[in-house]
Amino acid sequence: MKLNELGEFGFIERISPDHIPRPNHVVRGIGDDCAVIRTGDPDLYLITTDLLIEGIHFTRKTTDPRRLGRKSISVNLSDIAAMGGVPRDAFIAIAVPENLDVEFLDALYEGIHERTQEFQVNILGGDTTSSLRDFMISITLTGTCPDSQVLFRNTARPGDHIFLTGPVGDSAAGLDILLNRPEYDLTGRNSLIHAHLDPYPHIEQGRWIAQSGYAHAMIDVSDGVSADLGHICDESSVGCTINSHALPLSDELREYCHALKKDPLDFALSGGEDYVLLCTGDPALLDSAHSSHMELFDIGIIEESRERFIRNSHGMRYPFQSRGWDHFSGSP
Repeated sequence: MKLNELGEFGFIERISPDHIPRPNHVVRGIGDDCAVIRTGDPDLYLITTDLLIEGIHFTRKTTDPRRLGRKSISVNLSDIAAMGGVPRDAFIAIAVPENLDVEFLDALYEGIHERTQEFQVNILGGDTTSSLRDFMISITLTGTCPDSQVLFRNTARPGDHIFLTGPVGDSAAGLDILLNRPEYDLTGRNSLIHAHLDPYPHIEQGRWIAQSGYAHAMIDVSDGVSADLGHICDESSVGCTINSHALPLSDELREYCHALKKDPLDFALSGGEDYVLLCTGDPALLDSAHSSHMELFDIGIIEESRERFIRNSHGMRYPFQSRGWDHFSGSP
């Protein structure tokens, strides 16, 4: 069997069993946005790692090193946010081709420092090595969260409402512009490209949701709404119904799709890399968000059945499959 036949998540399932010989301090291992460890302190310890590879996650032709630096740490910060945590310490490993300018690395670290300073994250170490061709950066980030507030993927309940903390689909549209339509020059161009190249982690929203007491499960939208909600459904053994008309879509995405005669739902559901948060919980969470001036969108409901549906504005429900980016298959 080839990896592109097995798929990214099939591979993860294949390597997951029987890798924890010392389980006593492990709250959560493979299968969530972060590993969660009990250390004896009142707070639980969160650990996440992400790898960005030139030609897969970015190209030097379509981004600049400063924004790449911010994005490389933001994707880790988003994982901490998805557990309801506070980010703490980072370790950075890079593989550098010999022809790369030192100025590129200077600007990369300037971008990283901008975001780590904003969230008071220490950079404590890492590794540097050479690469035969492409630039690679891997960041490991730690965080903490009170034991009673950590949110997982496997704790959604039937009857939960499904919420998003911001618009979805902009990043995928921005990538589409960069790769396929560089000549596109309507009003929303820069906003969509910015959403892809320089996402902002929802740390504040994640902490608020975790502290609210109304949320039951959470994940960040990195692979796409349908795929990431699918992870929650799989882990929690539940189904869902998404109300397509309730998905938060930006004016810029609507304009772009109108100009190209595309369906914005394709970008919103399957695009990925929006790095907003998707959570499930009591419907009272929405009222609490409004009173706290926190942006939150109610997009559907968790069902006891394992089936997954989309409901259109006319009330018709249609089955859907969770689709998002899979690194080994190379496509949504």
